[in-house]
Order: sequence, then C-alpha cells, then structure tokens
Amino acid sequence: MKFMLVILITLGAAGDKPKTIEMRIPQENQKDCLKSAKTFRISLPVISIDTRCEPRRDDEEPEVRGVKT
Repeated sequence: MKFMLVILITLGAAGDKPKTIEMRIPQENQKDCLKSAKTFRISLPVISIDTRCEPRRDDEEPEVRGVKT
C-alpha cells in the first residue's frame, strides 16, 4: 500500500491570523513515510510544522494548498 506524507505548515505573526499550508507528498511505504515525516520536525517562534502519514487513496495526487482556519 502506498502512503501520503501530509505536512501542515502554520505561519503566524503577532496580531495576524495564522495561515496554514498543507502539502501531500506520495511515499512508497509506511516506513519511508515515517522516516520522511521526522525530517520536517522543527520548531520556530512563528512557524509550526506537523506531519503525519496516511494511506493513499486511489485517486489522490500530490498537492499543495492553503487550509482555512
């Protein structure tokens, strides 16, 4: 089964409403997906990044999109 690495990047500045971007990157298997997810773990004052691995749907394509918060 193929997996999708989901990366949520939230950008926030003092006084502004935070903006979230979602990236979905295909991975060959769960092991590779979890390994890739660890590389995106950073913590900065105005940026937060969350990652997770999900099974890939048959019709799902890689994408980058804004997420309404």
